[in-house]
Amino acid sequence: MIHLKKVGVFATLSAVLLVSACSGNSGGDSKGEAKSGKKTVVVSVMTKDRFLESAVQKFEESHPDVHIEVKEYKAAKPAAEGGMSMEALSLADVEKYVQSVTTQVISGKGADIILMNEMPQDKFVAKKLLVNMYDLMAKDNSFDRNALYANILKASQDGDGLYVMPLSYSLDLVRGDTELLKKANVPVDKNKSWSWMEFKEIAKKLKQQGYDGFGNLSPTELLWDYIEDNYSQLVGQGKPGFDSDLFRNMMKEIKLMYDEGMLNEGLSGFSSTSGTGKSAFLLAGIYSPEEALKMPSNMDYFPKPSASGKKSGVPFKFNYSLGINSKSDVQQEAWAFIKFLLSSDMQASPNLMGFPMNKGAVDQKFNEVLQKFKNGTLNEQTPRNGGVSAATPPNMLPDGETAKKRIEDIKKMITEADVRRSSDMKVLMIAMEEFKSFMSGQKSAEEVSNLIQNRVKIYLNE
Repeated sequence: MIHLKKVGVFATLSAVLLVSACSGNSGGDSKGEAKSGKKTVVVSVMTKDRFLESAVQKFEESHPDVHIEVKEYKAAKPAAEGGMSMEALSLADVEKYVQSVTTQVISGKGADIILMNEMPQDKFVAKKLLVNMYDLMAKDNSFDRNALYANILKASQDGDGLYVMPLSYSLDLVRGDTELLKKANVPVDKNKSWSWMEFKEIAKKLKQQGYDGFGNLSPTELLWDYIEDNYSQLVGQGKPGFDSDLFRNMMKEIKLMYDEGMLNEGLSGFSSTSGTGKSAFLLAGIYSPEEALKMPSNMDYFPKPSASGKKSGVPFKFNYSLGINSKSDVQQEAWAFIKFLLSSDMQASPNLMGFPMNKGAVDQKFNEVLQKFKNGTLNEQTPRNGGVSAATPPNMLPDGETAKKRIEDIKKMITEADVRRSSDMKVLMIAMEEFKSFMSGQKSAEEVSNLIQNRVKIYLNE
């Protein structure tokens, strides 16, 4: 699995690229044709990964009349021992992939199944380019919808329809140093939502004690969060709202926090080895049951501050999500493959990154992780998609009681996850590109908001 471990927008994009860089050439320039009398289902992904390759092999063994053809935009370079390299994809790669696939699907072509992580989902749904999977579920008596998390499904809807099926997801949270907060005498309730303006007041108190608020947050990342929190007002129904006081005030709030020193860009204040340092918080969503335990006892998960502070529940992001092309001639076969990917066996695969949609697979993975923890093998180096993850230092692991409690807390968070964080990557890139000139003082908030408004309007009307 490939993560982008760079500061700034690349750190934020690590979650976005998590799957595209290791799940799915042309990106799906044509639908499948009959192959030796079989029906062919074409799947468009950024780069292939072991989870998908294994799934294709197993599915074809049990469905001899169907061939799954995976079209990848950019092949991963071979690594040692026959694995795949951990080479990160650039933003240009992702943007070209999105543009290529979007053009194909809008023109009535494209693959039968599309990796939707970076796709402009709103545009696809508005143009009726995707199949409503609830319709397919209703006709399939063999599909057990109760095996999946109902809250995740509901939050993944567009209107009353489910046009994109999440296979896995991550929880969008932050890590907080509870010992540091206690030492600084700055209480923060981990069970209560809060806004960035409330964080600003906390950061002031921390600064008085010689501490920083966040250890790895750039202005563009913060803008990303602000836009996602207000996405329906800024981009809803294809009508951009960037030329507004709402957006201009967002930019001003962000700039003020950095100008006043409430936020600092970079990683200088946070210790990744001990979990302690000068910074109270670190952007770090939960991408897997194993990762949730690789954090010392003095750290805990907190809600990520929002631009409004009004949202309840736990926000999540898709790690792996698929849509079915409404122009596909093999919709039933495409649904059969997606249904197979949601089975408990496939969902429990160690190659599927993120939390599975299948409830039984989540329990199984947590049980496996807890057993590793008890056996003392959780911090061993483990192979992953051809690479090797670094061993976790002992001081980065919690004590036994904390491990058990953390698992129960995260299971509860999963059942409460009801805020899907999503947006059109192209819109975000336009906003962040123009926003830099405001942060540097080269242009006013009015000038930048106007530029973003015009560029986004042109893009949405394409």
